[in-house]
Amino acid sequence: MPDFFKGKPLPQSVFPPDTEEKKKQMGDFFAGPASPPDTAKKVPELVKKLGEKYTGVEKWGSLGMCWGGKIVSLTSQSGTPFSASAEVHPAMVDPNDAKGFKVPVCMLASGDENPEDVENFKKSLSVENHVETFGDQVHGWMAARANLKNERVKSEYERGYGVLLEFYHKHL
Repeated sequence: MPDFFKGKPLPQSVFPPDTEEKKKQMGDFFAGPASPPDTAKKVPELVKKLGEKYTGVEKWGSLGMCWGGKIVSLTSQSGTPFSASAEVHPAMVDPNDAKGFKVPVCMLASGDENPEDVENFKKSLSVENHVETFGDQVHGWMAARANLKNERVKSEYERGYGVLLEFYHKHL
């Protein structure tokens, strides 16, 4: 896993960003070491190096959760090294990003993502896609915030990963 943040991750104490100070810290982080445009520029070289090491790989797919979803959007444009991309509970959903997608995409949104942004993202896609909102799930339900002791969360967690597996099986 590459260290995109150069050894300076956002402290866990900032989560959830429920105060003005924490919101500012998060904003500063996304404008600094976690800048999506700056991070996206690093991805093609990373994939190139991985391809040199793993010469048997014929197709690459990407998966981004939260902030990583924005990176997926930015790296699925013209010149992408990926054959398929997926975003799970993505942050910073922008329908303008969807217009430039060049590969099939799967987006699994939570109930916390802006439904209008997700719908407009889907409408703006011109590539094959699967866009679905898991409306009763929280942002992070397929990652660190998954409460797998809750049967409903566990069921949707498993269903979400099943959707991803089917999507990648079809496109990679």
